[in-house]
Amino acid sequence: MPRERPEITDPARVRFAPSPTGSLHVGGARTALFNWLIARHTGGAFVLRLEDTDRERSTPESEAEILRALGWLGLDWDEGPYRQSERGDVHRAAAERLRAAGAVYPAYETDEELEAQRAAARADKRAPVVRGRRDLPPEEIAALEAEGRRPVWRFAVDVPGETVIDDYVRGTVRFDHAQVEDFVVARSDGTPTYNLAAAVDDLEMGITHVVRGEDHISNTPKQMMVMRALGGEPPAYAHIPLILGEDRKRLSKRHGAASVEDLERQGFLPRAVVNALALLGWSYDDKTTMFTVDELIERFSIGRVSKSPAVFDLTKLTVMNGRHMRLMGAEEFEEALVDHLRKTGYLDGRGPGAEELVRRTAPLVKRKMGTLAEYDSLAGWLFRPLEIEPAAWEVLTADVKHSIQVIGGGLGRLEALDDFSVESIKEALQDQLHIMGEAARDFLEPQRIAITGRLVSTGIYESLALLGREEAFRRYRETLARLAEIWAAA
Repeated sequence: MPRERPEITDPARVRFAPSPTGSLHVGGARTALFNWLIARHTGGAFVLRLEDTDRERSTPESEAEILRALGWLGLDWDEGPYRQSERGDVHRAAAERLRAAGAVYPAYETDEELEAQRAAARADKRAPVVRGRRDLPPEEIAALEAEGRRPVWRFAVDVPGETVIDDYVRGTVRFDHAQVEDFVVARSDGTPTYNLAAAVDDLEMGITHVVRGEDHISNTPKQMMVMRALGGEPPAYAHIPLILGEDRKRLSKRHGAASVEDLERQGFLPRAVVNALALLGWSYDDKTTMFTVDELIERFSIGRVSKSPAVFDLTKLTVMNGRHMRLMGAEEFEEALVDHLRKTGYLDGRGPGAEELVRRTAPLVKRKMGTLAEYDSLAGWLFRPLEIEPAAWEVLTADVKHSIQVIGGGLGRLEALDDFSVESIKEALQDQLHIMGEAARDFLEPQRIAITGRLVSTGIYESLALLGREEAFRRYRETLARLAEIWAAA
């Protein structure tokens, strides 16, 4: 149980600031959710800002996918999306103010010279931080520029000194300035670096609380220094724990689903994903795991976020997703299933009756499914010619004579029916089961395999009714013919 810590009570102005260099990662989605919940819980504002200053890796496609993924999760934003690439004038103006204040200086060191600095520091068992020459005389600057060198602009970190963060999650965190290098705020071409742009934007946008992953904590003292040098007051900070896979390593593609796009494609419901993301590092009490979005808004608190890494378990998410599906109304579930199958292309080329067949099977698969993508494993056989999977065929051929008897008995009884409804089919097969003196499993499992080709499917009675008399009998006879060949060969 996380220890009690201070809470955010006043209306909070928070931001989510992804880089549009790929899909929305699960970790990024969790960060977005926590910020969104804080904004909604406190009656504040959720600001969306795209940190797209990496011109080589940022793409319009990634931006569109991030916005779409946030929309799919239901995380609506109150302002934005702002783009850092469109705010260059604001960032350059801030850099000029830092120059005028003497907070930054031009640094001409080459990569080789900087590495020599770091190597010397390591040899002396000092922190390998970079310090440029802050007071170069004009004649030396002229000589360096005559060589073709163009300076970057470094922030002059006060040494000795310290920056203290009162973090909502991690508590008091101290940064000795001797361990913080004179970081670059503007490149040699004048473009701002991340730490300048992020600090300026947080100030300009009036962000009151920065809630982000703990991998950013080393950037925080740098951004606080920039803000104070510009005459601003830094926001409050909360650095939330990293998300790990089940192997306790940082979550990635190898764990099966690292992005929101992956989860959507695999058939998870947005409400289940939001529920699961909320529990990655946060808990309400020792026992409650199922939450609606409204309940999360009401109950979420930053003071109950753990500082220990959170483990993303796809198996647990699947169980939770199944529970959320079973809580859905019949029509809502049906629409969610059809929508998923449309989006994934499952219904493409299957004919005009395919969607209606899905709707008819929806009530039959709902209680058995962990994800919407599991539809094919339960009902996909309806859309394909009979193909008996190896494990199912082994069941039939373990005792060929018995399989022929029970399948033939089932077929004979069904052929006598005038009404091929679920109720009539169930009554007929149950009667035949008792006549033959078979256990229910020993009688019904071969019937299932004979028409579906699978060990797991929709219910046998419903499956027969869905197929219809003609197709059901055709499959029965096809299976019996294959078994008869084996019997004859023996």
